[in-house]
Amino acid sequence: MRYNEYAGDNILRDAFQLYRRNNLTRSQQAFSRRILGMGPSYYSCMVTRNRQPSRRVLETLMSVTKTIMATFVGNPHFRQPYAENLNQAYDQLEQLVARINVEMTFVEVMDDLQVLEDA
Repeated sequence: MRYNEYAGDNILRDAFQLYRRNNLTRSQQAFSRRILGMGPSYYSCMVTRNRQPSRRVLETLMSVTKTIMATFVGNPHFRQPYAENLNQAYDQLEQLVARINVEMTFVEVMDDLQVLEDA
């Protein structure tokens, strides 16, 4: 069995919605290019086909998300009570990073199982 056969929710769809809701991306094409480092139609094709991203795409998504989070921490308004949207976006991105870590661990386990099955 492959990772795609086990994975339920589409992490890319959830990540795009989080980025869009927090005004961190303008479109699916921008998300594909700037956040995932892929071609402009990558996101829409993956969601339409209900496919899961590769480890490399997950790593890119995590790296970009952590970079954005670092800019939030550098903002003088970060964690101030009046900066509710900024703080909420940071918390949501933090949850996304945790989920990506779980997904990447799952990909590794599934790859290891595939190697054992092939042996």
